[in-house]
Amino acid sequence: MSINFIFILILFSALSHAIWSAIIKSSSNPLSLMGITSIMELVIFIPLTFTVPLPTIEIWYFLIATIIIHVLYRLNVIYSYKFGDLSYVYPISRGGSSLLIAIISLLFLSSKINFFGFMGILIVCFGLFLISYSSKIKFNKPAFFLAISTALLITAYTLIDGVGVRKSENGFSYIYWLIALNGVPLLIISIFSKNGLRQKNTYTIKSGIAAGFFATLSYSIVVWSMQYIEIAYVSSIREISIVFATIIGLIYLYEKNAFKRIIPSAIIVTGITLVYFQIL
Repeated sequence: MSINFIFILILFSALSHAIWSAIIKSSSNPLSLMGITSIMELVIFIPLTFTVPLPTIEIWYFLIATIIIHVLYRLNVIYSYKFGDLSYVYPISRGGSSLLIAIISLLFLSSKINFFGFMGILIVCFGLFLISYSSKIKFNKPAFFLAISTALLITAYTLIDGVGVRKSENGFSYIYWLIALNGVPLLIISIFSKNGLRQKNTYTIKSGIAAGFFATLSYSIVVWSMQYIEIAYVSSIREISIVFATIIGLIYLYEKNAFKRIIPSAIIVTGITLVYFQIL
């Protein structure tokens, strides 16, 4: 599999994730959009599960664990965007997870990350944290701690999925079952919650479909890529989504502080470029 092709796909995944985050941030009822996303995942991926072997018992442990964590992650995203800007919350959550994934991969997963590759990951993380910092803005404690908890959840499900897809006899079997089922608990919540799908005047089917399309496309590519590239590398490359999110926050969400985060975005790109040359 061509590394250049995989790299381009990860960049596209990053753009898709930034668009999804912007849709969720701008919605007055993000829970409903995630409910529609879950319906899309079921409709598209349940039929695909019949084209691949059934996962083994061992793989089901990974799937059940990641489904639980994905539910907590999506709920965390909803609440964090209520307290902070997209261009503030997003970098902290993604940057924290990249750093944690790199450290855990080196210590426990025997990942082959060389010195320059690790330095690239550190540069990405530094840029991510710098992009969310401003001495002129009052420290947003609720948004910060929600972003940190989101980072922990991202770290957990990324590592679980990275190991799970590698252990699976058929990578697409893991991906199809993961995408088909990971939104089911949240779909149930969105159906029975008074702030979910029952609030029909607070969302549109069109925006829900758009959110579902970009969310599904983004993470499917990420999990597939982790079969061929070290998990920490995939995670750090994907964080160029921060640059996309900052630009979206500036142009489309009219976040005034987003403009100050453009220069740190260049640091992120530098780190990702360094990582890229380590996987060639």
